[in-house]
Amino acid sequence: MAKFNNEIKTGIVVVAAILVFMYISAKMGGVKVMDGYELNVLFNYVSGLEDKAPVKLAGVIIGEVKKVTHVYDNDETKVLAKLSLNGDARVREDSKIKISTTGLIGEKYIEITGGSKGSPVVPHGKTLVGVDLYEMEELIARLDSSMQDLQKLMGHADSVLVDNKDDIRATIMNLKDSSENLKEFSDEVKRNPWKLLMKGKEVPPASNMKK
Repeated sequence: MAKFNNEIKTGIVVVAAILVFMYISAKMGGVKVMDGYELNVLFNYVSGLEDKAPVKLAGVIIGEVKKVTHVYDNDETKVLAKLSLNGDARVREDSKIKISTTGLIGEKYIEITGGSKGSPVVPHGKTLVGVDLYEMEELIARLDSSMQDLQKLMGHADSVLVDNKDDIRATIMNLKDSSENLKEFSDEVKRNPWKLLMKGKEVPPASNMKK
């Protein structure tokens, strides 16, 4: 009986140790947030941003998204992200706040730029306007469309070159021949410049020159 009780006690200790380890691991892996600095950010579109998402300042985690809610302003539906930041974090008035993604299809998080040195620090509780994600996605889509148009243009140019390769080759050969003829003429003028001066004039017969 005593041996059975000891086994139970040992099992309880092991389970408790596992639970403590899991709790510590969760705390260590989470975002440590110091109370005292909260900001609100308005977006038109957040593309899957969720509560507890990390908040980074110049690439370093400084807090998390406390709550994502809808707000209604003059019949417009917007999204308000409440940020809970470390007490020693400093977000400046000219900082840009945008939603980014880890990798291509990773989790969404909020990225805040450092701002300029002379810009004032945003006070606790202030509401800022973020850079909408769809604006950057639209820009990327436009760049992609431009690249596709460029590829089509290059493909058309290649097709023109292929279809007219014989004419292009003949034109190049003519240019080469003309260049060679021009070089020969230039060399001849250098050797006998008087030929250029006498060009178009008839040389008088020797008999007339003696008179």
